[in-house]
Amino acid sequence: MTAARLTASEVQQVLDRVPFIRSLGITADDADGPLVIRLPYMPGIVGNPRVPALHGGALASLMGITAQAKLLRVTGGDRLPRVFSITAEYLRSAVLEDTLGTATVITRSRRFANLRVELRQPSSDRVVAAATVQFLLAE
Repeated sequence: MTAARLTASEVQQVLDRVPFIRSLGITADDADGPLVIRLPYMPGIVGNPRVPALHGGALASLMGITAQAKLLRVTGGDRLPRVFSITAEYLRSAVLEDTLGTATVITRSRRFANLRVELRQPSSDRVVAAATVQFLLAE
């Protein structure tokens, strides 16, 4: 069940085919080792300007996309896997700056995969949000 690992640029090519992901400006990078998915700050993703904080929906989208990108990277293929279930944990307000997502494969079989995602921001090493994401893989 081993597949060739995709490079960050190959993962980026798949991400770029999805208009929603392109509109958010999400990028994939592995220059420092692990695959990192970046959501750049833009005013359109502010959820509460009084706090100020990023919108929870933008963070949830980043968590799902991060898990998809990681699973795509380890399994190969040319399209994003479909999320079956996601459980998001919002741990603190995400300030108005870029947000970085990383994922770890917890379990993977022929039919299922479970991943853990963490979102962090450059100004702090603390996790701002996390998720457990399940995938039902095609046979």
